Amino acid sequence: MNESLWALPADELLSRTASADPTPGGGSVAAIAGALGIGLMQMALAVTADPALDEQARRFAELRDAVVPAADGDVADFTELMAAYRLPRGDDAERETRAAAIEHASIAATERPLGLVGTLADAVALSREVEHLVKPGVASDVLAGRDLALGAARAGIRTADINIAQLDRLGAAATTALRARRNTLIAQLEDAS
Repeated sequence: MNESLWALPADELLSRTASADPTPGGGSVAAIAGALGIGLMQMALAVTADPALDEQARRFAELRDAVVPAADGDVADFTELMAAYRLPRGDDAERETRAAAIEHASIAATERPLGLVGTLADAVALSREVEHLVKPGVASDVLAGRDLALGAARAGIRTADINIAQLDRLGAAATTALRARRNTLIAQLEDAS
């Protein structure tokens, strides 16, 4: 799929997600849901229209801008990983090249969702800062946005977990650091929620 997920009509995105195609998968959908959650938080600030919240509005915009590329990035990571699995393995040199490519692609496919989780945890923390500062009529949008961001972050952890398990099976040196990062992010999410 060469077209950005963000360019698809919502009904087509939903149909593709529900199809047998492997993409968009959990990481992509997590990024989309997380970006929409941040968008709800931004909307609450925009409706409130309080210049005292300009800094928080700027921070939400930066967080959303960081989340948006993760949707297409997850598709790219999956495509690279599948290409690595399709590499030839006829002799020792080919098997070594293939194993290195799978490890490299698995690391990238773990780092992106972990980055997504970190960004979404920051958005959740920021939502706590603003929830009582917005107009009462849109406070529910901050809360709904937080719920979406939390769910998306948890989905990002699921995506990272499958890749960490693969790296563990490969005996990759990066596994320990990635698992530690994952555990730190889970603690950060628990603190933020």
